[in-house]
Amino acid sequence: MQRLFAILIATALFAGTAGAQELTGRFLLDSHDGGRVTDQSFAGKVRMMTFGYTFCPDICPTTLSTMAAAIDALGAKASQVVPIFVTVDPKRDTASHLKEYVQAFGPSFVGLTGTTEMVEAAAKAFKVRYKLHPPMTADPDNYLVDHSAGIYIMDRDGRFVAKLGHLSAPEDVAERLAQVIDGKEKAR
Repeated sequence: MQRLFAILIATALFAGTAGAQELTGRFLLDSHDGGRVTDQSFAGKVRMMTFGYTFCPDICPTTLSTMAAAIDALGAKASQVVPIFVTVDPKRDTASHLKEYVQAFGPSFVGLTGTTEMVEAAAKAFKVRYKLHPPMTADPDNYLVDHSAGIYIMDRDGRFVAKLGHLSAPEDVAERLAQVIDGKEKAR
């Protein structure tokens, strides 16, 4: 029943949005602390987000390290930013596993997961593509996931401002975040 409720809410939340062509930045997911959150749960904060999975061998830890370095570079302004990691592998990335993973990058990091349907809806809202591959061994949990890579910056109202490449320099990410914090870069 709870799963059906989550699917109905996710469907209602994303109904009426302008399809895959528009990056809406809307989501309904579960936080690594176990609570249900939406994009509006972070209203008033600048959001720096990325999508991936905790078993990712290279892109995700590199991107999250860049995000952590950008937070450090912001100094006192860092308190105005929430760094968010959204999994595209909810089967393996449980809330408790996500919590342990994101906290390794910094105490302000938030990990988000949910049902497969909730994750699909969030990915669609950010125009993120991903594909789970068949297991590489007899272990059904030994698989890779191809996924879009990048860092999304959303303003205090949750509007899309920029997507930066996953190989962006931390200083460049911090500079873009500071521009949004200072109101010098507006949503698109």
